[in-house]
This record gives sequence, structure tokens and C-alpha cells, in this order.
Amino acid sequence: MRMRPKILIAAGGTGGHILPAIALGQVLSARKECDVAYLCGERQVELDLYRNHGIRPIVMPMRQLGVGMAQRCYAVWSGLRVAQSIAALLRKEHYDAVIGMGGYVAGPALLAAVFTRRASVIHEANAIPGRTNRWFAPWVDETLVNFPRAGELMRCRRCTVTGMPIRAEIYESGTREEGIREFELDAEKRTLLIIGGSQGARYLYRSLMSALPILDKQKNNDVQILWSTGTTNFDELSQSLAALHLRFISVKLRPFIDRMDLALAVADAAISRAGASSIAELLARGVYALYIPLPSAVYDHQRWNAEEVQKLGAGEYVLERELSPELAAERIERVIEVADQKRELVLNAGQIHREAAGKCADVILDAIRRRRRK
Repeated sequence: MRMRPKILIAAGGTGGHILPAIALGQVLSARKECDVAYLCGERQVELDLYRNHGIRPIVMPMRQLGVGMAQRCYAVWSGLRVAQSIAALLRKEHYDAVIGMGGYVAGPALLAAVFTRRASVIHEANAIPGRTNRWFAPWVDETLVNFPRAGELMRCRRCTVTGMPIRAEIYESGTREEGIREFELDAEKRTLLIIGGSQGARYLYRSLMSALPILDKQKNNDVQILWSTGTTNFDELSQSLAALHLRFISVKLRPFIDRMDLALAVADAAISRAGASSIAELLARGVYALYIPLPSAVYDHQRWNAEEVQKLGAGEYVLERELSPELAAERIERVIEVADQKRELVLNAGQIHREAAGKCADVILDAIRRRRRK
């Protein structure tokens, strides 16, 4: 290329959008041929996620589409104003491309990119595409998808299956021995990791807690559980656990796990929601999991994510409404028993995610080259 391309990655809302954006940006920056900046909304959780990775994002005020007509109209008007501001930024700073990774800020950023004729790329993480990506797929230069199914449900100009970008430290860093020390676990026992408790997890976690007495038997005395509860659930679950007086299985509760690489390194099996990032990280580390989709997920996309993984044989799922304590105990015992024999299959399924950030970067740079030739 004649000069270093400048790329603006728009990602906000949750870690499910922001962490893959950071993974992609790290690969682009590491190649020393790109200048990368990030764009997000003004919510504190978004800013904290970026700042925890040493990134100062460009902030734009954005409003979620509300439920009433007045709120929707105001959100659309606000989005158009933000798109104007982003278009001015693209011109002033001479950005070559905008990458939409999700969150409310992605829509205005993509609109600005199309209007100013910058290279534009979207990444769809879920098996059922979201509204913004459905709208923009016919207009952007490239559509990248995690699951092939998503590409089939959009009218894409160009579509590439890339997998889900994940940070290299998730699958390259951390050993089982380090994880044992970090979480004070028993090296002789099999470890079940429970994660994904930040969204609507109270009913789920009560069901899992009720399953523990059923699991607490002599044949499971080599099983230990590392449970990331989320800060809002920690106190309640700690009290419930203390009241159970378990004899054979041991349970370690953590309100939050900072070193997810170590948690995945030590895990023999897992229970998780079926968000795209969680799935990709588990597959990348070869961890067979029982997925319990979030019932309130838009378009029920988590169930479809889990369905795709189950088709590969790299995991299985059960719906939350079906999860009695007895069924939970039965399915937990099953995933622990089959996890070791499934590890190679899961690792193979995770290969696409270990390579995803690099593949996305290749497609983005190619889109910039094509746009510059026009």
C-alpha cells in the first residue's frame, strides 16, 4: 500500500462486542502496517473495558432504541446526528476504513463510512444476525461471519466465514499448573468451570446450586468446581453453598475471574451461556461445555449459537426452562465424563477462532486496497 491505512473499529455495549474488537485491533496493530482507533458509546462499562486494556477510545453519545414511538424517533434522530459527527471525523483524520463489531455505535459509524465512501466491514458474531448487520450487509464492502448460518440469512455483497476474533492470551497464555495455584485448586481432581453469570443468571444459578447435593456422592469425589458467579450473585450463592455442607465435591466461588486464560487452562469441562465470545474461547482451549442459552437473548440467538456447536459435536446444550436440579446434575456428570475424549475434537473446532483475528485483518486490508483503486 502507498501509506499506512487508518482503521476505525466501532464496538460498544458489552464485552461480547468490545473484546473481539480489541483482539482484531491487536492483530492489525502488530502487523505495523495499520493505525487503529476504537469508537464506543459513553457508558462507563464500555470505557472501563477499553481502559483495562490500555486503550483510550473515541467516545460518541449514543441512545438505545427504546420501546415507545417517541423514544425510537429520538434514538434515530440521535443516531443520525452521531453519524454526521463520525463522517466529519473520518474526513478530518483521513480514515480508510470503518469496522462494525457491534453495539449501538456501530450503526452510525457504518452509515458514515458508506456516506463518505470509506471501506466498510461488518462482523456478525452470532448464528442469527442482528438488526444493524442485516440492514448494512447489502451496502458494506465485506461481511465477516462467525457462523456460516448467519451469512445465509443476510443479503451480503461479499461474505467470508472467519470465526470469532479472540485475544491471543486466551489460548496462548496460562498453564494448568498456574491455574491450580491461582485458584487454589487440587491438582489431582477434575475441574468444572462455570462462567457467564453477568446476565440474568439468578434462576440458572439457583438450579445449578440445587443440583450440587445430587452430585455430592462418593463417585464424584474427584470433581471440583470453579464458579464465576458475578458480583451481584456472589453473596447469595456463598450463603447457599455454606448451607449445603457438601462432603465429596469441592466448590470455589469467585465474584469475578480476571485471568480467564488460567481458568480455561485448568478447566476439564465447563457450563456457560452461549454467547459467541464465550463459545469461541472455550473451543479455542479445547474445553467441552454444556451451554445454557440466555432465554432473553435477541432473536434467541444464543440457542442457535449452541445448536451450531452441538452439530459439530464440540459441546451440547439444554434450555434453561428445562433445567431441573435432577437434569442439571445428570448433564453435568455427562460433560465431565466425556470431556477428555472430546478434547481433540473441540480443539479442532476451535482452530478457526484461533486464526480468526488474522483472517479478519486480511479481508479488511484487501477491502481497503480495493477501495483505494476505485
